[in-house]
Order: sequence, then structure tokens, then C-alpha cells
Amino acid sequence: MNKGGDWLTYGVIGKAMQVHRELGPGVDECFYHQRLSELLREAGLEHQYKPRESLRHHGIVVDVFEPDIVVPEHLILELKRLHGGFAPANFLQLKAYLKLWRIRHGLLFDFGKESLVQQRYIYDDPPAPILDVTHSVTDAPALVRDSVIAPRIAEAAARIAVQFGLGFADTTYRRLLGVELQADGLAVITDPRTTVRARNRVLGQTQLPCLAVGGSWAVMVLSQRDNIRPADRAILRSWLRHLCRPCGTVLHFGKHEVQIQWVLDSNRGSDVSLAARTD
Repeated sequence: MNKGGDWLTYGVIGKAMQVHRELGPGVDECFYHQRLSELLREAGLEHQYKPRESLRHHGIVVDVFEPDIVVPEHLILELKRLHGGFAPANFLQLKAYLKLWRIRHGLLFDFGKESLVQQRYIYDDPPAPILDVTHSVTDAPALVRDSVIAPRIAEAAARIAVQFGLGFADTTYRRLLGVELQADGLAVITDPRTTVRARNRVLGQTQLPCLAVGGSWAVMVLSQRDNIRPADRAILRSWLRHLCRPCGTVLHFGKHEVQIQWVLDSNRGSDVSLAARTD
């Protein structure tokens, strides 16, 4: 099989179509993975089947990635069996694989329809955004400006953006930020558990997808959105109330920029946001 450019892509698509004809739609994804790998091997295409790669920070594994098939230096294949169409989460997953393996071209396949559906994806890693930490804190409410934690959160986010760039999922950035803040000497709880109350009556326990930093802060970490939404700020205020913390931060590692939104609980004032763009 020719390994150059579009010939490789077309050849792989042809083999995937053969898999779809042989197995039909709707069987377990593992059979599509297995059969496509067999056909690629028979065609003489060297590839890695279900390779695993760890993302480490300060020597700690923060995430593990396992794409379906990797053609080294050329192409990453992700095989799905979907009821609907491709979702943003499917593209974000493929983007993270392309970013980590430093490969530009990817292919998404959907074997759940009467005919094979494929989508090509090209990933160009954007330049790392530079975050003006001083500006982000000095323009914040007084409660944030006077805090020793706020600038350390902003500085940690800036270091993460420079070292790892943009393109991972929010869960990955949350773990990266947690490790970075701990390395900076702050007490951090990832996905803290808290008690949910209504009118002083305990309803139960829940785990919140955020970072509890020190004794007064909570951090929501987002990625690959268009912007921080008012709903995100409202959710963080709710988390602050349940965690009994006065201050919070929404950090958004977006498609082209990092955004910071300082959030106070409903009794302490208004919010302030800042975006750091790539140039």
C-alpha cells in the first residue's frame, strides 16, 4: 500500500469499507478494530494497534491515551459504532491523540450505519497562548486581588498553557493544573466530595468535577469551548456554596486562547474575565 499523502488515506478508507461489507453495521466495535488491523497488516502497512501513551507532569501520570490504530508519523484512525452522527467529543478525542503523537492527519469511522461513514480531520497545533498574569489579577475584584492564591492559580495556568499548549480535554487540564498547584506547595483536592443541603436538610453526598484549592478556592477547568458561558459561572457559584468557599475561578483552555473568569459567591460581588490570545 502506498504510504504517501492521500494514497494512504484512500487506501485505509478502502480497507475500512471492506470491513464494513464483511461484518455489516452494528456489531461490537472491537471486531471492526481487529479486522481492520488484520487487513492493513495483510496489505503491508506497518501500524500500531491500540498503543498506549501516558501524559506525565512532574513525574505523575495525569492521563493515558489509547487510539485504535496509529500509522506512525502519518495517520491516526478512530473507529466508532454510533447511533447518531459524530459528536464534538469524538473530534476532541481524536485531536488529543494527534497532538500527543505529533501526527497531523486523522480519520474517524462510523460503522453503525448502513454504509460506512468517514470524516477526515487535520490538526495543526496552535501556538501556546501567553497569559498576562499580573493583568489578570489586578483587574479582578478586591477579594481576588488581596488573595495569595489567585496569582498562583493564574501563574500555574500560564505554565500549563506554555508547556502543554491547547487541544486536550477539560479532564486532562484539570489534572495537569492540580499537579502543578501541588508542586507549587498548595493543598489541592481533585473532584472534591461535598454535602448537598436544601433548607438545612441534608440530601446526600456528591462529587464535584473541580479543584478545591487551599481552604477558600474552587477552580472549574474547561477546554475547547467557544467561550465561558453564563451557565458555567452559575454552576461554579453553586459549587462554591456547597463547598462553603468564597472564591472561584473558571479556567478555559480554548481553541485559540486561555480565558480566566474570577467568580465570587452570590454575596460577595461581580465577576471579572480575561482572555489570553495566541499571536
